[in-house]
Order: sequence, then C-alpha cells, then structure tokens
Amino acid sequence: MTGRRARGRPRKLPAARRGGEVVEVRLERATLEGDVVGRAATGAEVRVFGGLPGERVQARLRPGGPAELVAVLEPSPHRVRPPCPNFGPCGGCAWQHVAYEEQLRLKQRLVADLLGPGVEVRPTLPTPGAADEAGPWGFRAKVHFVVGPAPGGRGVVLGHYRRGTQDLLPVEECPVHDPEGNRLAFAARDALARRRVPAGVALHVLARVGVGTGQTQLTLVTRDERVRGLRDVGTDLAALERPPTGVHHNVHPRQGPYILGPETRRLHGRERLLEEVAGARFLVSPAAFFQTNVRAAALLVDAVLARVPDDRAPVLDLFSGVGLFSLPLARRGHPVLAVEESAAAVRDGAASLRLNDLSGLRFVAERAQAAARRLRDEGRTFPSVVLDPPREGCPPGLLDVVLGGLAPARVVYVSCNPEALARDLAHADRLGWRAAHVQPVDMFPHTGHVEAVALLEPPPRRRR
Repeated sequence: MTGRRARGRPRKLPAARRGGEVVEVRLERATLEGDVVGRAATGAEVRVFGGLPGERVQARLRPGGPAELVAVLEPSPHRVRPPCPNFGPCGGCAWQHVAYEEQLRLKQRLVADLLGPGVEVRPTLPTPGAADEAGPWGFRAKVHFVVGPAPGGRGVVLGHYRRGTQDLLPVEECPVHDPEGNRLAFAARDALARRRVPAGVALHVLARVGVGTGQTQLTLVTRDERVRGLRDVGTDLAALERPPTGVHHNVHPRQGPYILGPETRRLHGRERLLEEVAGARFLVSPAAFFQTNVRAAALLVDAVLARVPDDRAPVLDLFSGVGLFSLPLARRGHPVLAVEESAAAVRDGAASLRLNDLSGLRFVAERAQAAARRLRDEGRTFPSVVLDPPREGCPPGLLDVVLGGLAPARVVYVSCNPEALARDLAHADRLGWRAAHVQPVDMFPHTGHVEAVALLEPPPRRRR
C-alpha cells in the first residue's frame, strides 16, 4: 500500500524511535540545528546532539528530540574540548566541540547539499578574529540574557534557556558575547537586585556594543510599563565607571516569540547607538534589527558590493533594514532605493543618511511585495536588485515580480536560512534564472547557522 497505513494492529516503531534505549550509531551528516544524523544498526535514522560526521557513537534515544550522546567510540580528528562550562545544557551553541575549520567545511557542505549539484558553493568565509582551532570568541556584539529569580527568591539571575526547553540555565559568563556587553548585562543584573526589581517583572537584559565606535547601549525589558525602582536602575547604570552610551526601557506585556515589545523609551544617554561598517556610519535604535556579528556583517557587505558592478547604476534594496547594504552602495555612488517595512528601521536609516551626508539614497517604508509591484507598474528599472528577506525567505509572488516584472540584470540574494534559499533558487530556476554561485558566510560560529550571498543571473537572452 502506498501513502496509507493498513488498519488493524498498531505499527511497531523502529528501534531508533523508542525512548531510553541506547543504540550504536554511525554519524553521517550535520543539520542546520547543529545535530548530526546517522544510522543505527537497524537502519533507522537517528539524530544526535554533540557528535560529528564520521564518528561512531552510543546514544540514548529520546522521544521528540535528538538522542543523547552517551559515548564516543570512534572520535573524529576534528573534535576539540568545548571551552564554555555551560556547553551542552545551554541552548545557545551546538558546535563548540568542533574545530573551527571543520565548522566552516560543514557549513559549506550544508548549503551545497540543500542547493544540489548544479550550484557552485564556495568555501565559507570565517568570522574575523579566530585565534586558535576552537575558533572566534566574543563575536556577538548584541548580548541577550533572560532574567530569572535567584535561588531562594532573593535577587535575580541572568541566563539562557536550556537546550530544547523554556527552562532557565543561570550563567555567570558567556564567551561568545562581547566582553563589554557581558560586563554591562551583569551590572544591570546587580542593579535590578539592588533596586528590588523582581524576575517576572524584569524579563530580559540586552546590550549592544559598537564594534567600530566603542559605544554601548543597554535595554531593560519589563512586563509592565510602570516598574518601581526601574528609573533608579537606570541611574545606577549611568553612574558606572564606564556607563552605557544609552540606557533604555522596553515594555513587553505579552508572552510570545519576540524579545522586545512595541514600546521603548530612553532612560539615560543617547537615543541611538553609533556603529561603523564598511566605511559607513549607522545609527541604531534599541528595537531596530542590526547584525549581531558586526565583523562578519562587514564580510556580507563586501560580498554584496563585489557582486554589484561599480558603475554607479541604480540599485533597488528590498528588505533594507537600517541600510546595511544601501549606505555602502550609496557611498560608492549608486542611486539607491531602500525599501523596508519597519517604520522604525526607516527612521534609523534616514538618520544615518543625514549623518553620512549622502545623496542619491532614499528610504521608503513599504512592504517589499507592494513596492515591487508599484515600481513595475511605474516602469522603473534597476540593473541590480539586492534581496535580504527574513528567515522564511521571499513572500509568495515577490520573485515573480522582481525577476519577471522588474527584469534586472542581476539579483544579489542575501539569505539567513539555506532551506528558504534553496526553495527560492528553485523557483528562480523555473523562471529561467540561475545561481552563478553562492558564498556562505559564518555569522554565528559554534552553531549550525550559516548565511549566504547568492548571485542570480537572468536567462541568456536577457543578460546585459
């Protein structure tokens, strides 16, 4: 029978799906989640956390999640000792046990496997600053901690969620965070405890570090708008020997997948953080999106600029955010139309535009799909289009309008999700476009996450 289960006796689960059993597994390939997939002796597929491709391991099966690594019977030569004491229980990193050069190779292979044999996938560009085989540390310029109650209910702790749960793992350090961001976050923890702002009212602490400027920004997220003692917390932080450049309060009254709520107000200091990337200066509000790994973001900018001819021709930047690509393109002399749905990001982009004293760049607060249709109907043309969609990829219909309606000479597609990239490239292929090549960039070392820049070319008869 095909596509249907026979009625009668319940189907017996394969051995690899029965919880608690320890099985031997030969590991084969990594996943975007950071696990490694292999096969047990029964032939059943098993997902294991903490392994490497090529290893033979024993793993304890768990229903609904990856198997637990019990023993490594044949270790990979690329296995290293994780430097963080929280690795494993903490849900932040998945590959601290993998030598950094091998992490880069695994990410190239992940992208290549998803895109298929017809696409050239280049070697992964590493995050700058790798000092040893374990890779770069302190690269996350945006620091985030969850606030929880201290043991005994006196004071608060900072931590991350335990792997695969919403349970808090208290931590006293996080080596992937910028040290200055850690310092400010734990200073905020101490101030919250001193001013008796309890966990549950205080939800999150976020800090940004300006890698190119040295400025810092701290944001306290609370459930309620009015919090007794919060302004005193801000005063304590402003009185530090090295205080944040700006201290902010964000209100997030409803539980959900997002860290920040809709309302943010400044408590002390500057309204925006100043950052520099690729020679451009950016003003970033607390709630605006900006790349977490600023050094690797510079690699993304370089990769995009290298794929747009230096001919000062017009460029359309869809999903532009605060202008990570728009500002450097405008500095190079291109007229740029930057389209971004978030009004707050557009305001930051406009402020950055004034700061950089650039002409020829215009920010528009509009959905990418609506803007693309409008520009097509107006007969506008752009030899180059930059696409940097969210994690789910391009919304339905957008590629048809951009590739078929606007008919650019090239599209530079920046992806933070290779699965969405594979889907969109397959759709572009059906429209006659091809991916000339794809360049992976390692934005998040020690995880399976990988970004990529793809150059899309039109059918031969339309190439200019």
